This record gives sequence, structure tokens and C-alpha cells, in this order.
Amino acid sequence: MTRNKLNSFLSSVSPFKKAKYATSVWTLLLSPLLLFGCLNDQELEPEIITEPPYSSLISTDTISSGDYKTFTIGSTSESTYEAVNLLKGDIGLEYINIVSNIYEGVEELENKLPLYHYIFMDEKIGTSSGVQIGIIEDRIATIFLGSGEELEKWPKDLSQSAISKGDDVAVLYDKLKTISENEKYKNKFEAINLLTKDLSKIYDTQMSKSPQWYFGHTIETNKMDVVKLNFKEGVLENIIVDHFQTF
Repeated sequence: MTRNKLNSFLSSVSPFKKAKYATSVWTLLLSPLLLFGCLNDQELEPEIITEPPYSSLISTDTISSGDYKTFTIGSTSESTYEAVNLLKGDIGLEYINIVSNIYEGVEELENKLPLYHYIFMDEKIGTSSGVQIGIIEDRIATIFLGSGEELEKWPKDLSQSAISKGDDVAVLYDKLKTISENEKYKNKFEAINLLTKDLSKIYDTQMSKSPQWYFGHTIETNKMDVVKLNFKEGVLENIIVDHFQTF
């Protein structure tokens, strides 16, 4: 099944790096995408699914002042990104999800695309032919449609300008720009979501406009935490930690 392949890829790029989760827990990762498919002119609000079918929410902690691990309430988003990187080695974290990191068109993305690990493009109304691009080690690793169909290249009917698995990320911007000028495909660039940030890459200033970043990590064999970093005007306002029992 193509959907299983998609889940397999997501397990390699997800902020839930150290845990083994049932397929249904990917709803947690994909919930911003589900919202993204229903975009309108209003700002996209974060909506994290907190009770996957094969997990049980034990408790929730909210930190509104002081410190939590490497984080300090009141820090700027740039300082918070540094704090995530200080923490990543302790919990095996490689990526973090950025909510509402959405662009209309490719013009601003030339220097941003290499910083991300997972990109989703579609019309504002959301379609089954939206394009999901996964990047691993600076190369295009996977290409999926919103329907779950895995592709070797996109669009299928283009040759040199098509994005192909194995492409260096350095050519991605030029190819996307060319495709976006094609009348048949330009509507797929109405909303581009740079969803999963590669923590090994530099901070992206656009992250300061996101209302929430989130990641998950394993505490022990059958316990995991989902950490939501909530921002207001680029400042860390509070941290919500959901504690799960996994099965």
C-alpha cells in the first residue's frame, strides 16, 4: 500500500524519532496537513490531535513561567530554536514541526527549501493531488500525492523540469519555479507549507511568525511526551507537555 510507504517515510523524518508508534499516531504529525487542506483566507490555527487511538493521555503540564528543560518562557523564537538544539542530543531529536509556516508561491523560498525536511503544496481548498516532498540528506527522498500515491517524479508528464527522487535539494527551487509557471500546475503553489524543520540547519526567521512548534520524544519503552511550544509575536509564551502511555 502506498499509504504504508508514506508512513514509513514519515517515521524517518518525524520529530517522534526514537519511539515505535502505531500507524494511527501519525495523525499527530499530519494534523497540520489536514488543516492545511482546508485553508481559507483566515490564519491557520494549530490543532494537535492529542489522543491517538493506540495511546492514552495520562496527564498534561502547562509551563507559563520560568524554565522547562533547556527552554525559558519569554525567550525569542531564535533563542528557543537554540534551546531545541541544545536538547536534541539528549532525546534523539532531529526535526521539529512548525505550524502555519505557509507561503503563497515560491518567490521567497529559494534560501528556505534546503532548511526543511518535509514540504507540502496544494491549492488553498485542498485536493487529493496535493504534493508532499520529503528531503533526506539534502536530496529528494520521497514524493507523494495527497491521495497517498507514491511518485518517482512530479509532475509525471514533464521531463527536465520535473522534480525527481534523488534530485539534489539545490535544484528544487529552480524546478518549482519553472513548474509554477506552467498553467496546468500553478494552482498547486497557492499554499506551500514548510512543515518539518531540519534542526541541523540554520534558524529560519519566518519561524518567528508561527504560533506553535511541536515535537515528541520517548521517555521510556511505553511512555512518550509531546511538547508544544506556543508563541505570541515571536516570544515563547507557554509550553504544554502531554504525557502519553503508548501501546
